[in-house]
Amino acid sequence: MPAVRPDRILRELSELWTTTAKDDPSDGTGVLRACSMTLTVFVDDEEDSMALGETLAQLMREHPSRVVVVRLKGTQGELDARVFAQCWMPFGHNRQICCEQVEITASLNRLSDLPAIIAPLAAPDVPRVVWFRSPRLATAPDISGVLTLGDKLVVDSARAGAPAFADLRSLAVAGFIVGDLSWARITPLRELTARLLEGRDLTGIKHIVIEHCGTEPGAEAKYLQAWLRTEIPAALVEFEAVDDSGSGFIRGVRIDSDPDIRVSSSCAIYATGTLRQRTNLSEGRDHELLAEELSIMKHDPVYEQALRRMTIWTPHF
Repeated sequence: MPAVRPDRILRELSELWTTTAKDDPSDGTGVLRACSMTLTVFVDDEEDSMALGETLAQLMREHPSRVVVVRLKGTQGELDARVFAQCWMPFGHNRQICCEQVEITASLNRLSDLPAIIAPLAAPDVPRVVWFRSPRLATAPDISGVLTLGDKLVVDSARAGAPAFADLRSLAVAGFIVGDLSWARITPLRELTARLLEGRDLTGIKHIVIEHCGTEPGAEAKYLQAWLRTEIPAALVEFEAVDDSGSGFIRGVRIDSDPDIRVSSSCAIYATGTLRQRTNLSEGRDHELLAEELSIMKHDPVYEQALRRMTIWTPHF
């Protein structure tokens, strides 16, 4: 098996485009090679390839990228790579748009070898994003080399093996741009809450209850608490379990006695005064959440301020 080297991978990518252009089924106008960033994704080898591929395919429509998927295995000494293209024909067009993808399969004990392979693969003059969704990374002795591969680091605190909030705070303090899909999931709920409180004297709000299912609040509920503590510092913001089953998802928000927001996976029903209304909420599929994060390639002060308020012991100056 040939050694996995960045120059070999780049050569195979060049050959891939030559072959893709020859095999183009369109009317001869060729294919458009699109790349707005380099996206590196760390996943466990057991992850469903078809589901992840669909997520990336949907994402590429909005954020065409050079994608490097790193599949981490629990075995020892394995390191391999292959290249291929993701192509689609936009509606009403007769020219294919293609993005290139590199898939690297590596044993966890080869993790320290990966930065030297992946760094040269970054497309020139575009942002670099690293998306961590591998629980196996939590057992790695050191991932500092991997962190340098991204201008922005994206995690999902709702997934097993995600870094602790304290780790995310440390990364932000160290200057990394950090994003969390769990934070992105509550964007519609935060926007609704802000709209309902618009024009209200926030200093008069004394008590807020975030209702959740399960015995412990999930990452989204904790982020919502931190955001509310930041925006309404005079209020006591508490959790209340309303159902023993489930994984800590938000079920409602009570702000004093008004407004009262009931939350489901796809909508929110809210009552303020005598008014009772319903609004749709995004289902928060991974490609939608990631697209939102990829549109923010700078420090998000609202998120980072909430991250600093994840516990009441963090000074909020």
